[in-house]
Amino acid sequence: MNDFVQFTDDMASQSKSGKRLENKSIILTGAAGSIGRFITRQLLCEGARVMMTGRDISKLEEFVDSLCDDGFSRENMVVTVGDCADPEVCRRIVADTVEAFGTIDVLVNNAGAAGPKYTLRDIPFSDIEMKTAGSDQTMFDSAMNLLGAPWNMARAAAPHMSVGASIINVSTIFSRTHYFGRIPYVVPKSGLNALSKGLALELGEEQGIRVNTVFPGPIESERIDTVFARMDELQNLEPGSTGREFRDLMITTRDGEEGLEYRYPTPTDVASSITWLASGESAAVSGHAVEVTNGMQVPAQSRSQLVSWPDKRLEDLSDNIVLILGGSDYEEAVTFAERHTESGARVLLAFRNLESVGHARSIIQARELESVQLSHLDPLRRESVDRTMQFIDDHFGRLDGVIVLPQKKNGQYGYSICSASDDDVENFVKDEVVAPVAFASTLATNLSRWFGKCEPPAITYVTNESDGHGNLLNEVIRASNEALIRGWRHEDETLKASGDLSWSVQPNQLVRYDTEDKDALPFAADWAATLTNRVRQMDPINLWIPKNIKRATGKGAMPTSLMRVLPGLHKGKTAVITGGSLGIGLQLGRYLAIAGARILLSARSEAKLLEAKAEIVEELSGIGYPNAETRIHVLANIDVGNPAALDQLHQHAIDLFGQVDFLINNAGISGAEEMVVDMTLKDWDRTMEANLISNYSLIRKFGPLMKDKGRGSILNVSSYFGGEKYVAVAYPNRADYAVSKAGQRVLAEILSRHLGPEIQINALALAQSMVRDCVD
Repeated sequence: MNDFVQFTDDMASQSKSGKRLENKSIILTGAAGSIGRFITRQLLCEGARVMMTGRDISKLEEFVDSLCDDGFSRENMVVTVGDCADPEVCRRIVADTVEAFGTIDVLVNNAGAAGPKYTLRDIPFSDIEMKTAGSDQTMFDSAMNLLGAPWNMARAAAPHMSVGASIINVSTIFSRTHYFGRIPYVVPKSGLNALSKGLALELGEEQGIRVNTVFPGPIESERIDTVFARMDELQNLEPGSTGREFRDLMITTRDGEEGLEYRYPTPTDVASSITWLASGESAAVSGHAVEVTNGMQVPAQSRSQLVSWPDKRLEDLSDNIVLILGGSDYEEAVTFAERHTESGARVLLAFRNLESVGHARSIIQARELESVQLSHLDPLRRESVDRTMQFIDDHFGRLDGVIVLPQKKNGQYGYSICSASDDDVENFVKDEVVAPVAFASTLATNLSRWFGKCEPPAITYVTNESDGHGNLLNEVIRASNEALIRGWRHEDETLKASGDLSWSVQPNQLVRYDTEDKDALPFAADWAATLTNRVRQMDPINLWIPKNIKRATGKGAMPTSLMRVLPGLHKGKTAVITGGSLGIGLQLGRYLAIAGARILLSARSEAKLLEAKAEIVEELSGIGYPNAETRIHVLANIDVGNPAALDQLHQHAIDLFGQVDFLINNAGISGAEEMVVDMTLKDWDRTMEANLISNYSLIRKFGPLMKDKGRGSILNVSSYFGGEKYVAVAYPNRADYAVSKAGQRVLAEILSRHLGPEIQINALALAQSMVRDCVD
């Protein structure tokens, strides 16, 4: 049987019929706008019935009259007015559409105003600021118009849409590029990009509804020429510079007045793409970005994965002042603060509400974090941010790092885009999209206080951890913050180049939700502190925590301080350790192995040696050493009181390594534990053989080759009871032990004169409690 569907004449004629949308009912927001008019005409041309929405009834009715004059049927057009930022308006539009047409096949979220056209520091956030600036919108108005409204429309329409229905969100390619002075526009548009993908995931699985995003480029019109001319003026650029910059990103030329040339797309290009996505011809297309840009080469997002635990050896935040703006997850905020204080920073930990301040205070007191001060800060109120910044200026006179965490932790807005409540949508837009911009705006204004006092502070936005439910809302936060950071960077760089700023900031965003790894929080906190250190500056905006930290970094857990310092210190070296199955011998072997040396552990018990090897191998694998099991060797049945066993150990080590760099004489016995007058000569000799003569014997065996090679280190593990150079420690019932340990010390002192400088030889005197652990 042929698996391929036969291609029929009917199929061939579908796309040419001129009625691709016949009997489809479509809601089109912003229908009478500049691009909306072109979309409306194409939808009607293809036979669609269109619910045309807008805010101006006279404008809509005038447009309908003009369409009727052009021959379109009034029966296929219904108009309604309202602001889709209001969810009740959205539900009314949907109800009117169902009443008029019976069904909803397509929703086109096209409406959207330009938003306040101001650089970051001058964006209006309150009504007073809006009136003072002469604007008709605040940042919140813009965000609700460009992000909240499409979200509300999708929530309202989806329950009335059938399998195969289509939602088309109209974004802009500028949501993925810099766009000078237009942060209030690109931030919510970038959030819309992520919202579209989330809707596609939810509605595609649950209802078979397709969701796609159209990204118009700069549209050929007098308006875009005016916009770009204004940007040239604001940036002190040669006229035409902005336009050329975006044309240079295109890869497709088109017919122009002088032949082939790079041109902006037209409104008809956008309308044609939307018509195709509304038709059955795009039935297999969902969750995609359709770029109407003549091939502008613009990445979907800035993305770089962190593939190593940061190197903390040179990190020093002493005297650094760090401001951390925490959210409702106060425990995580304290973790970021604590990680900074460990490197010497003083932290001002601020929260949006007093309840979180109280919870954090309890944790800080319990952990005795004396370098952390608490504060209340509302990012949506300029005076609140100003007050905090004034406090920092008065008390410290500098600011070195800023960490911004989300307002709410996972689940507090729910996990679903489609089932979010009206309050969830409004609060999410206000707290997670607008508030980060508001904080950035006031922070940027206040940073002028530190010009000339210090370097620009490191600024790091941090997302929530994985919510375990697809991270649909976390993606919207990430995308919105990315657009904010991109715009902030570009504005600062431009203002610096023009001489209006003395330095520019380069914020980053740590993205945590791509992993559910148990070490994701300490990994992120480590990296936040590393970025604050400002030695490493990362050009990519988004720094993603790897899905599997161990696989990406080669390390199984957060490295301790020693794990960060030791690796590689003795790479290529070899070590022989007697009494290496437990206690001091095991720990010395462990640290040398971590430092990169290959190790031979010897002892009497094979079972204990194998257990010790397994422990070290597991740790080396977690750190990232390849073939860790080949780096640790063991030799059992080695009694250091037996000369034959010492010969065996020496020969095995030479056969194994060829050259031994470290000899650690750790093995020994506790002695007869009798008064000298009661001790037999055999017991005395046994102690001397095991604790002292074995050291001498192994030094004689390994010393000549070390001397010949010009390098080597020997350590005799002695005891406090071996005394000091001019002081003896009385130990009446352990005289044999004390004498043997004193001999180890003296042996090191004497031989150091003859073996040096090529060989370093030392004795380590341990307290009695430690010595017991050395005995094998």
